[in-house]
Amino acid sequence: MVWLFRVPYLPYIILILLIQEGHSQKRCLDEEPPLYSKEDNVHVVVGASLEKMLVEPAVGKLVQFLNSYCGNCRRFAKTFRKMAVDLQKWNRVLRIYAVDCARLENVELCRDFRITQTPTIRYFPSKFQRIRHGTGTDIETKIPSEIVDQLIESLSGNDYSESKGVKPIFDPIEPDNKLNDIFAQFDNKVSYIFLVHPVDIGIETILNMLPYPEVGVRIIKDAEMFANFGLKPCKQMVALLDKSGKAQLIKPVGGSSSAYVESVAGLLHQNGHTSMPTLPPAEPEYNLSEGHDAFIVDYVQNSTKVLFQADLEQAIYQLLHVEIPKTAFISGFKFKALRHIIRLFRRFNVLNRDGRRMLNSLVNHLFEVTEITGEEFRNVVDDLQTRLDPIFAEQQYVGCLGSTPHTRRFSCSLWTLFHYITVLAAQMKVYPPSSVTIGLYGLAKFFYDCKDSSMYFIKLAKRRDIAKVKSHDEEILWLWEAHNEVNEKLAGDASGDPRFPKVQFPERKHCPDCYSTDSGEFDRDEVLKYLKRVYDLSYLSGDEERHSRKANNCKPKKKTYLVK
Repeated sequence: MVWLFRVPYLPYIILILLIQEGHSQKRCLDEEPPLYSKEDNVHVVVGASLEKMLVEPAVGKLVQFLNSYCGNCRRFAKTFRKMAVDLQKWNRVLRIYAVDCARLENVELCRDFRITQTPTIRYFPSKFQRIRHGTGTDIETKIPSEIVDQLIESLSGNDYSESKGVKPIFDPIEPDNKLNDIFAQFDNKVSYIFLVHPVDIGIETILNMLPYPEVGVRIIKDAEMFANFGLKPCKQMVALLDKSGKAQLIKPVGGSSSAYVESVAGLLHQNGHTSMPTLPPAEPEYNLSEGHDAFIVDYVQNSTKVLFQADLEQAIYQLLHVEIPKTAFISGFKFKALRHIIRLFRRFNVLNRDGRRMLNSLVNHLFEVTEITGEEFRNVVDDLQTRLDPIFAEQQYVGCLGSTPHTRRFSCSLWTLFHYITVLAAQMKVYPPSSVTIGLYGLAKFFYDCKDSSMYFIKLAKRRDIAKVKSHDEEILWLWEAHNEVNEKLAGDASGDPRFPKVQFPERKHCPDCYSTDSGEFDRDEVLKYLKRVYDLSYLSGDEERHSRKANNCKPKKKTYLVK
């Protein structure tokens, strides 16, 4: 069999043809299915439409700002989804939204809201005015019960004066209130009044009874007031009264809000009343890739370590157009870190000729100013690109393509990019050792909003003395060891790709010489040789003609990736 760049000729031809076919019909990256859906009782928001939703009167809004490439956001999705489905019963007074800050359309939105870490959960009251001067409140927990407790408190203080339906009333009844007065407070649109004591359980019960619009819930602050309605106050906690004043017999099994609601719901069902439908617990069904994507995934998984131009470009594209522009204001050490990162990209350029021109001009601009906003940075990048031929031909991962939505992709491409740059830096020796890893440190600290990953890398860098790397070879190995430590931490994690489990690399099948025959430990000298080989410029897979096509076209012409 004829071999081309260490790949059998026939599979090589098949891979090229399938990628060509796939790219002629491949969707844009931003068309990946979101982490949530309406079936989860979560409304996925794109761009400026959130502001219109937040000004909706008479309802509170719970918004999760997330990054779909962030492992802890994907892990949290299952918890948030289950909570949102359960809170469907509060839909009369609460809307739940999700904003993916990894999407290009949401950069301005996440920047205006000052989202510096994900996931961020923020509550907005019914009288929200504008994004830039909003009064949203961060919920500093990821525990559903604690989120619900904060929502109960917040929703009880909302302004429901503009409610289209029967508005909830959270204030306790007054001592002189008569039953007719209480029905009138609900515009006589309810069939029953449910009296609840004490106050804290009463507030939660008002919310949990919202699926039953025929019942108006009022709180009794003092149990003695049950006597005002002809009831015995002794140990009285709840009472259900119809318009004639007759008390309906209810026997809660327990003293919780859920027990109260369950008892009333049972009685209502017996009397022919129905509640609003609830949603079943939903789990997204993410099927594995099919067609050309499946072939690429299969090939990458079963081949030796390869390096693709497309993945390197995607990492830089995401950083220049999304991650950095999301930052509201860049000054001080953050600005110095930005300068350093862009200088690294310019010096160790992985883009085409016009990409180098853009990076040259971008570096020059960053040395003409001492601070910059994320919006200004994005405008500079966009302006430079309009003056040049297309730089980022298409938004498509290849070697970093995941087998399911949101897995691998940007995080994989970011690691790949910096491994590649460490090897290139060792060849060129134009910057001191540790310059590349220090750049990655600045990126993680200032421009990567995935909180858990960012904080872990910062601690890892300090623990492994990132600034004390003395040679370029040490820098290559430092990043390799750091990457393997992260892989070990994430091994078996629910946020991982089922086809690409987190393992120590290089695997023995890719580099047998990298393992000591006696102990099975890594042979660092052989690992260094391996890394220098697979992340070498000559090992880079890509083609030149694609740069002549229009950038970011969702329906590009056929293109070829040379697989080595």
